[in-house]
Amino acid sequence: MRSPVPALFAALTLASALRAADAPSTPAAPPPRPFAPVAADSPLASLWNDPEFQRRMLGSYGMKSDIEPRMTPEEQAFYRDKVVPALRGDPKEALQVLLARTKPGASAQFDFALGNLYFQGDDVTNAIQSFESAITKFPDFLRAQKNLGFAFLRTGRYEDAIKPLTRTASLGGADGKLFGFLGYCYSNLGRNASAQGAYQQALLFEPDNTDFKLGLIKSAIALGNYDQALALLDELIQLQPEKENLWTLQANVYVQKGQPEKAAVSLEMLRRLGNAKPAQLLLLGDLYLNQDARDLALSAYTEGVEKGAAENLPKALRAADILASRGALKEAGALLEKIKASAGAGLTGADEVKWLKLSAKVAMGTGDGAKAVQVLEEVAQRNPLDAEALMLAGDYYAKNGQPEKAQFRYETAGKISGFEADALVKQAQLLVSSRKYDSALELLRKAQKVRPRDNVQRYLERVEQVARNATRRS
Repeated sequence: MRSPVPALFAALTLASALRAADAPSTPAAPPPRPFAPVAADSPLASLWNDPEFQRRMLGSYGMKSDIEPRMTPEEQAFYRDKVVPALRGDPKEALQVLLARTKPGASAQFDFALGNLYFQGDDVTNAIQSFESAITKFPDFLRAQKNLGFAFLRTGRYEDAIKPLTRTASLGGADGKLFGFLGYCYSNLGRNASAQGAYQQALLFEPDNTDFKLGLIKSAIALGNYDQALALLDELIQLQPEKENLWTLQANVYVQKGQPEKAAVSLEMLRRLGNAKPAQLLLLGDLYLNQDARDLALSAYTEGVEKGAAENLPKALRAADILASRGALKEAGALLEKIKASAGAGLTGADEVKWLKLSAKVAMGTGDGAKAVQVLEEVAQRNPLDAEALMLAGDYYAKNGQPEKAQFRYETAGKISGFEADALVKQAQLLVSSRKYDSALELLRKAQKVRPRDNVQRYLERVEQVARNATRRS
């Protein structure tokens, strides 16, 4: 959270606090306690906790008697002599003082001040009720409409926030923050065209506000206006090249535009600035691998693992899996060793099992089948229902002249949900290798009933052709 409201705001004016035509000037406002601050990691934090916004919220205890509900002379005196001193002191005392005056016939100013007090103390539910009561008494109460909108926003009631915020604008209370928060509401509701319009209006008031520009960028991306988003990102990156989220966002836009080479450039620039995080380095590795740049991919993957393997094990293991599936077995093996060295004792549970299976896959692919099957049998002993390990072990035995062992592993795997079809195809392949075509075809047809696939259908048709040829020859 940003620093508290500076001391220079301590004497916040209650500008026309009690000024009906001839009322005396108003005493200073209460001390500037933070106004319902949000957590530092909230998407709202940079806007809501901004000192200027906080100052305005605190300043909303004041009154503008020329355009807002008036008080009777007696109410003015009470506010001046009782409410203002209480607001400067104990909030609980101020609360009791205001509760005693928020009656049906009393000025809406008391309801509004009570709502502000609740709101400042983060009692947003009662704040909303008080603001709504003030608006019932005086529908054009600009500051009550505005703070009601902010209260709804503060609790995530974005749809409810829009009406009072837009009403505030129509009453003449528009400013950058108002439109920025409207954009935030629309964006959270998926109304991206409206969000884009609101952020554009916000930037007319605050053209250098980074949050509003980011909001506009994200709205443009959601609407498919990638060129507009990239133009704004270029502008922000020139001003703030150290901001890693800007480079990442730019890379993601390029990916959505189908320009992975440019996306890789964005992430590589971030990497060279020394600000790339593990997740971004792993994404960079994916982009390089998609361009068949295996060495560059391995370099990015390795750096990502070194910077945070323990925190990114699933993604790091996924990177190794991608390398192995692309036939880059040497690179996959090197990355797996790096993962093990970097993660250390953090490599446990499901991640450890995944690492073992990938190591077995790499060993099998590089000719070290004995090591591979040893690892797979270890995995199967830990979890007899690990169908992937059973299938891989079956593949090893099938390639090494042990069809009975392979058949047993495939049959066992086929009893596990989700692997029935694959296991049937593997068993069929064993039968084809033994020239038992009719039995193989029966299994392939079963597999297609369980999970139809084009590649299996093509294989089935080839086996049918081979079976017909074999019958003619006999």
